[in-house]
Amino acid sequence: MHRVDLTRRAETALTAMPDDVHEEILALIDDVAADRAAGHGSTTGADAVFRERVWVVYVALGGLLVVLDAGRIG
Repeated sequence: MHRVDLTRRAETALTAMPDDVHEEILALIDDVAADRAAGHGSTTGADAVFRERVWVVYVALGGLLVVLDAGRIG
């Protein structure tokens, strides 16, 4: 299980999104946390993940997932 922290920038971005986009970004963050718990993903540095309409930039530090930024495409 990962703990997820949002930076101020990511939190601000999430609150400015429409509800459906907000939900999609949260689902993407959940998927990243699950992948990290399963041992997948980069072991050092920042990483980014994308879906059709949204993206998330994060850093994984042990059991902590720090979301640096999030947004929507388009």
